[in-house]
Amino acid sequence: MNQLSTFINMGGFGQFIWPAFGISVIVLAGVFLQSQRFLNSSEKELSALQNQENSEDMAEQTGHEIQK
Repeated sequence: MNQLSTFINMGGFGQFIWPAFGISVIVLAGVFLQSQRFLNSSEKELSALQNQENSEDMAEQTGHEIQK
């Protein structure tokens, strides 16, 4: 138990190290979540654009016009 206490105290600097570590974890988690949300929205937008392009190509092939 003494070794754990010594590790957590980190030579008297634990009060500075652990909050800095916690803030870093929170910031990195936020960046990860924001990146995932951006990826998902970008994939949805790309899919919508591809679907629109495919429907326009189909309309050209069949000779019909798409209403916008």
